[in-house]
Amino acid sequence: MKDELSDLRRDYLADVHATVIRIRKESHDLQDRFKQSFPELLFLAHQLKGSGGSLGFPRITELARRMRDELILFLDEKEVIRPTPDELSESLVALSNELEREVNAEEQTLKYTPARAGQASSDRNADRKSV
Repeated sequence: MKDELSDLRRDYLADVHATVIRIRKESHDLQDRFKQSFPELLFLAHQLKGSGGSLGFPRITELARRMRDELILFLDEKEVIRPTPDELSESLVALSNELEREVNAEEQTLKYTPARAGQASSDRNADRKSV
């Protein structure tokens, strides 16, 4: 069961990598394709916000929440200081960079879980015996 959860978490992190690429693309397209890119970005942020926490990645959830908050702030007509589309784009790209760093760190952590570390040790011992 533990290996299945670890596999699920690894698959999720791979999916987040793909999502980060989509976030960057849509963020860069905000100026030219606002009506298409903005809802997509809001959807991706919402999706990551919910899924990160349920799989034990609270930092992913936090970064996605910050993305969502930036997007919602942009729509808030009562807000005195709203970002321009370019500023919003820059902010979202910066958050996607943070998200990517977090995913990379979590992937490294998952590579060295006790089950995997034990397997790597067994593999090394088997290699020594076959020499």
